[in-house]
Amino acid sequence: MRYDPIAEKPYCCVPAVLQMIQSGRGLRSKSQEEIGWDLGLIVPPEIKSEFTKVRTGPKPRAGYGTQTSQQEFSIEEYFGRNHLPLSITRVSPRSLNELISNIEAALGHDNDVVLCYNSQCLFGDGDIEHVSLIEEFNKATAKVTVVDPAIRAPKRRITTIVSIFETIQKHGVSKLFGIWIISEQESDT
Repeated sequence: MRYDPIAEKPYCCVPAVLQMIQSGRGLRSKSQEEIGWDLGLIVPPEIKSEFTKVRTGPKPRAGYGTQTSQQEFSIEEYFGRNHLPLSITRVSPRSLNELISNIEAALGHDNDVVLCYNSQCLFGDGDIEHVSLIEEFNKATAKVTVVDPAIRAPKRRITTIVSIFETIQKHGVSKLFGIWIISEQESDT
């Protein structure tokens, strides 16, 4: 198994995924709440008491959670502020073959593949904008193992690459949909 699953705090799927990635790479990690703050986490006022430092306000279009589409709260900025030797590449695949080749290449180079998708569309539950980790892809069976940080979801879910592609194509909630490939930062030497 590539990851030790971590359940998210409410609206903290991105922080939970980043914790799993950092842990898997032997990097220090802040708490989900601290990562969430760095990523502009916004939650409904009625759950504010579950956090020590959090933003509240009206529900964003993509739902409550992090605001990584804004530059100041981007994952790139988070990596830089925290001196993490990581970089992110976002891919919105236009074809099934492009999705497959990107996942195979990323996993083959020991990179992390984050899936940004509509969980209701793919699994029939969860949030309209959610992130999970792609842990494994078996090309022969077209099966994909997804590590899901959602609170009440199974930690490992099996789906198909076709279902993932169709879900990505239907997403439309934000410009971040698709896959995010997390890799070691290229050195400047």
